[in-house]
Amino acid sequence: MNLTLADKVVYEEEIQKSRFIAKAAPVASEEEALAFLAENREPEATHNGYAYKIGLLYRFSDDGEPSGTAGKPILHAIEAQGLDRVAVLVVRYFGGIKLGAGGLVQAYSDTAAATLDAARLVRRSRVRE
Repeated sequence: MNLTLADKVVYEEEIQKSRFIAKAAPVASEEEALAFLAENREPEATHNGYAYKIGLLYRFSDDGEPSGTAGKPILHAIEAQGLDRVAVLVVRYFGGIKLGAGGLVQAYSDTAAATLDAARLVRRSRVRE
C-alpha cells in the first residue's frame, strides 16, 4: 500500500432522510489521526463513526451504532482502495428512518468509499514502519 490522500476531502449524502457527512485526511501518525478526528467530529450529530489506517496500525469506532455497522465498513473502504496513512470520519444525523444493520453497513461503506473516490491520491514515499 503506497497510496494516500493528497489533501483533506469532504463528501455529503442523504440516505433515507439521514444525512451522512464524510471527512477524510492524510495522516502521518496516530496522534495526527486522533487530532483530525477530534477537530472534525460534530458533537451535535447522532453518530461520529471513524476508521484510520497507518501502516499496520488501524482503529475504528461505531460511536453508538450497532457493533460492526460503521467503523469496520469505513476501514474496509480505506483498505479496498489500497490506501494507507488515512483517517476517515463519517458523521450521521439521524433522519427518523431506521436503516437496519445491513442498511447501516451499506450507508457507511458507500459514503466512505465515495469520499475516497473524490479524493486526489498521491504515492507516499517509502518510510520504514
